[in-house]
Amino acid sequence: MSFPGLKEMRWDAFKSKNMYSRAYYLRRERLIVYQITTNVAGIAQGLASFSIHKYNTLQTHIQNYALTLTPAFVVEVHKDDIITAGILTLVFGALMSVVFNIDLLLVVQWPRHIFPKWYNYTRITLAIIFTAGLLVAAITSTVIVTTHSAFITGTPVAMQEQYTDLFSSPPLKYKDWAVNVVYVSLLWVSCLFAMTSTAIMVISVKHEMKYTHHETNSDVHILHDR
Repeated sequence: MSFPGLKEMRWDAFKSKNMYSRAYYLRRERLIVYQITTNVAGIAQGLASFSIHKYNTLQTHIQNYALTLTPAFVVEVHKDDIITAGILTLVFGALMSVVFNIDLLLVVQWPRHIFPKWYNYTRITLAIIFTAGLLVAAITSTVIVTTHSAFITGTPVAMQEQYTDLFSSPPLKYKDWAVNVVYVSLLWVSCLFAMTSTAIMVISVKHEMKYTHHETNSDVHILHDR
C-alpha cells in the first residue's frame, strides 16, 4: 500500500454532489463535521490572536504614556496569562485543523485508496492528541478569562486609574471584554466538534481497515460498505 499521486486529483471532486456522496461509509458526516470544526476553530483563533495583539498594544500605550508624565514612571502591565491562553489556542487550533484538513482532502480526492496501517494509526493518534490539547486550551482560557485580570505595577494606584481611564479598551479585567468571552465560547464549540470529528475519524478509518480488500493484479483499492 502506498500514497496516491497528484495526477489522480480531480477538481470536480470538490463539487457538492461529489463531496457529500453517500457512496462511502460516513463520508458525508465526516466532511461536514470536519469543516465545522476547522471553521469555528479558525474564528476562535482569530479572536484569540486579536486579543493578544490588543493586550500587547495596551501595554505599549500605557508604558509610553507613563514616561511622558511628571513624575515619569517605568510601569509594567502584567498580562502574560491571557497571552499564554491565546498562544495555546493558536497552537493547538492550528495543529488540529491541519490534521482534519489533510484528512478532508484525502477523503474527497482519494476515497477509494487504502492507506498503510501506520498512517491510519498515526492520523488517529494525532487527532486525539491535538483535540486533547485544544481541550486544555479551552479549560485554560476559561479559567483565565473568567477569574483573572491584567494589572499594573510601578506606579501609585491613583496613576493606574488615570492610565486605564485613558486606555480603557481592552479592560484589565478579561471577562469584561466581549472579544475574550466570544473567543472562549467559540473555542468550546470547536472542542466539541473536534471530539466529534475524532470519533468519526476513528470509526471511519477502522471501518475502512476492516472492510476493504486489495484487488488482485490492480493498484486500485476498492472500499466496500456494509
